[in-house]
Amino acid sequence: MGVMRYMGVAAVLAALAGGGSVAVSAQELPRGRTAAEGVTELAMLCAGGDPGRTSTCRELVLAAMAVQRGVGLASALGSDVPGTPSTSGRRTGSVPRLGFALAAIGTGMGMPQVSARTVEGLAEEVDPTVLGLRAVVSAGVLDGLQFGPGFGGFLSADLAASYSRLWLPEGEGFGGPSSGVGLGARVGILRESFTMPGLSVSIARHWHETVGTGDAGDGNPGEMETDVEVTSLRAMLGKNWFVVGLMAGAGWDRYVGEATVSAAAGVDDSGAVTGRIASERTVYFACAWYNFLISQLSLEVGVAEGVDDPFDDRGGEYDPAGRSWFASLAVRITP
Repeated sequence: MGVMRYMGVAAVLAALAGGGSVAVSAQELPRGRTAAEGVTELAMLCAGGDPGRTSTCRELVLAAMAVQRGVGLASALGSDVPGTPSTSGRRTGSVPRLGFALAAIGTGMGMPQVSARTVEGLAEEVDPTVLGLRAVVSAGVLDGLQFGPGFGGFLSADLAASYSRLWLPEGEGFGGPSSGVGLGARVGILRESFTMPGLSVSIARHWHETVGTGDAGDGNPGEMETDVEVTSLRAMLGKNWFVVGLMAGAGWDRYVGEATVSAAAGVDDSGAVTGRIASERTVYFACAWYNFLISQLSLEVGVAEGVDDPFDDRGGEYDPAGRSWFASLAVRITP
């Protein structure tokens, strides 16, 4: 029966890594700041060989990539389950140990000013803040292997599901709040004990509904919309000291989605073009928490790396190589 449980969790990990349109392959392993994919091709398709549209199309496609990265970061954050570096294990027998968390989140998202009234204004940079709420349910499904007193939890596993509700600023042309869901698994390397820290790794997939900004019919120089899929890998190390605890971690995100941009007309018009764009980045985060009886209050802060600008001769202010910050304040209950 134990072997079957491990095989089941392995199947979940494989599905998260390889399902859908994004695969965590050898070509997609973390490798620092990387080049964006599909961005230059979509910008050229948007311009259609017209030099007068080149600058506008470049900024619109970069805006789509920035939205993917900002919304994707808000969905994934740092730790998949706030305020703990360890898997939770089972309660008794085969009964999973459940955990519930609710977090208020915020991330920075630099991007071109799609809501501008002129092409020159589109080339300016804005820094909207994405605010939201994130709910997480986790379940400990495997206890892992115990090698000795206070030294165990190897290959333990938790499964987690999340729901995010994000508010993007309507003043920058966004159409209001949007939602996303996520599924993930955390595998324990070492479960936290009185003497040992907790160490675990996780993989998660997040899907967010289409987000758009700009309205050519309202006088903006263009408009864009994109959906967002995120694949996230994380490693976390931390420990409790009686009522307080600290954790640090690092990870890697891959953002991908179908982006539609138009430099002259609405997305339902023949002037709109669609293409798949993607980018990656490294994420670093730290978390501190205060323990109550069965609940916990935690604060997490972090930073995510930028991506190389795909246009060497571009004159816009927005720099995709800039870093992005994020923070969350969470309450977690583990009955």
